[in-house]
Amino acid sequence: MNTQPTSDQIEFYRENGFLVIDDFLTGSELSVWQDAVDEAVAEHVSRSDAFHNQKGEDGYYKNVFVQCVNLWKTSEQIKRLILDPQLGKLAADLAGTSGVRLYHDHAMVKQPWANPTNFHIDNPYDPFYSHQAIMFWVALDDTTVQNGCLYFLPGTHKTSGFEVGGSLGQAGVGELFREYPEWVEIEPYAAEMKAGAGVFISGMVAHAAGPNMTTHPRRAFAMLFMPEDATFNGKKSALPDEVVAKLKVGNVLADDEHLPLIFSY
Repeated sequence: MNTQPTSDQIEFYRENGFLVIDDFLTGSELSVWQDAVDEAVAEHVSRSDAFHNQKGEDGYYKNVFVQCVNLWKTSEQIKRLILDPQLGKLAADLAGTSGVRLYHDHAMVKQPWANPTNFHIDNPYDPFYSHQAIMFWVALDDTTVQNGCLYFLPGTHKTSGFEVGGSLGQAGVGELFREYPEWVEIEPYAAEMKAGAGVFISGMVAHAAGPNMTTHPRRAFAMLFMPEDATFNGKKSALPDEVVAKLKVGNVLADDEHLPLIFSY
């Protein structure tokens, strides 16, 4: 793994709210990640008690992607890959925080003819508010304009707020602009990437993904990191029930069993 950021990369991330690392996985590392995610997703969707977005009534959202959350809890391979202190240090250095915990992971597979992912901001949906929230999204297939690559509105992390996150459902790809009309003229950056590349994404930057207009799935795997001192804002979000039951607003989210500390200076 390429986990040594340059000063230019750190500056780019903080200026734009995202950073593509073209050569994150090298050699055989890519096939290890692909196999681990494929196996974990297959096991996850077969379980009746597992959360994934193929359940429920929203047919549009179900056809945005197949999403499986917290695979690290059921797959030892995934756990070994993503609880790597080097990866945590990279995230902490880019975000400018003293350390990071894993909030959750999720696989996202855009099936053939899948719907676009609307422009949205991640952190307003999280159980903590922080301008240092950061996600790492790894391309397990080549991602192109044709099969649903990510799009970013550079710099929007500087003016976004915690109140509005946007919609992933049928509201429309540009529905977020109703709340942020000043962003309408920002030219989106299309992040086409080769398999094995990764992109760090600020929890406050607006981003989207196109439809998959191909006959092949587009696989990605993401890890959401939170600052080690992040505090609970009252939203359950993806937190387990047993974690929420112990929390009050303002408590530090320091549950080592469910929110493991990946790296701390």
